Amino acid sequence: MPQKKKSGDFVRYNESIRIPKVMVIHEGDNLGVMQTRDAVRKARSMGLDLVEVAPTARPPVCRIMDYGKFMYDKSKRVKHNKGSALKDKEISFRYVIDDHDLETKANQARKFLEKGHKVKFVVKFKSREKAHKDKGFSALQKVIAWLEDVAVVDKEPGFEGHNVTARLDALKGKKNESSKSSEEAE
Repeated sequence: MPQKKKSGDFVRYNESIRIPKVMVIHEGDNLGVMQTRDAVRKARSMGLDLVEVAPTARPPVCRIMDYGKFMYDKSKRVKHNKGSALKDKEISFRYVIDDHDLETKANQARKFLEKGHKVKFVVKFKSREKAHKDKGFSALQKVIAWLEDVAVVDKEPGFEGHNVTARLDALKGKKNESSKSSEEAE
């Protein structure tokens, strides 16, 4: 059966394992070090494949299992890990924003921070407004003051191109406290 080589997710199995001796595991039992051709023959006699699971070990560790099921489970794990990774959230506004609107933006950031995300605030300026960058800094300072109970400043307010940005990170203890209180409420 021809194999498609893909960078990162390629796993050798059966005849594509070129090392002469491998450590063989089947259903959690260590069968010991054996010749690769003998291990492939043993796997085939069981109707399974010899899959290399630890290629950097010496000798490489191989498991007798179904290759298709192994790759399916591996892709599911990778997909799950990608989805569950915390992402940076970006909230942008102009310096001429009203206090109530700024507070609404801060409340949205609070929700992100309580979930454990990082939040990047961007104060955008139009052409002639760039002369008032100090007002952008003061708007960011207000937001940081409102969120100091749930966040810590990861990157101080500063210039990034024509914008003023700041990055906040969630306090480590707050995420656990909020999840505990929601569990207690149930």
